[in-house]
Amino acid sequence: MSCFKRLSLLGVLALGLAACQPLPQPFRPEAKGPYVSPLIKPIGETSIFVPPVAGLPGEASGALATALAEALAEREIPASASSRSALSSLLSVSVEPAGAVTRWRWSKRTPDGATEDGDAQQLNTTAERLAAADEAQIRRVAAGMAEVIAAKLNAALPVAADAAPTRLALQECDGAPGDGNRSLRQALREILILAGQPPVPDPAGADYLISCSVRVWQDAPDSERVTIEWALLTPDGRRLGEVKQANRIPRGQLSQAWGNTAHIIAQGGWQGLSQIIENQRRLPPAG
Repeated sequence: MSCFKRLSLLGVLALGLAACQPLPQPFRPEAKGPYVSPLIKPIGETSIFVPPVAGLPGEASGALATALAEALAEREIPASASSRSALSSLLSVSVEPAGAVTRWRWSKRTPDGATEDGDAQQLNTTAERLAAADEAQIRRVAAGMAEVIAAKLNAALPVAADAAPTRLALQECDGAPGDGNRSLRQALREILILAGQPPVPDPAGADYLISCSVRVWQDAPDSERVTIEWALLTPDGRRLGEVKQANRIPRGQLSQAWGNTAHIIAQGGWQGLSQIIENQRRLPPAG
């Protein structure tokens, strides 16, 4: 029995990378439009996954990973210690004694295989104290780690001095079963906030509008087809491009709460939408 058939849709999307290999890429985005290539491959990232920290016992390693992910999110770097998608980078952190001191180091691997390593840093505590899983101590250490990692990652980002932030407005989603319409819109909103581009409440003040439509239909007695289409629109409704995601799922899997599935689908959608926006910014001025 295949990995996909053994797991529910939620299991495949939320836990799949750790569950079985190779993982099919559900809802992989295909972006089409007048200014985009036919296929957006999952290069770059939309989030960072932080697994348990190496060199610490189970409870402490998981607690430090969770605290680190939260500290990175506070510094506008989307991170999670609980969920991972095919578009997430992997941030590995290890703690190791080095004589009378304790050092830590980090390494980041992007979805396309590129790696970035941080220099070894000294901790202002011992591995033994961290192993005790004291919450205040772990949060202090996580904040220090996040400061170092965020400074390195943000320094690598290109900065366009003359480019104003893109103002985006989210339209209501339509066509999804269960709570999908609300969950997809809220998931994309959270992704935009973490990316430093919170959506504007008034569409009249936006540079672009983002729409989302879902279609589900039965194609076999025990399965359904799902398609999600995200579109980038001008404020007057002109379509600039779209991102399409599709997959076959067990029948009824999306008929109730979407949960983390909505976030992973929205991550894939934003991966393609951000490419369309970037292509728009590169177009010569009209006239």
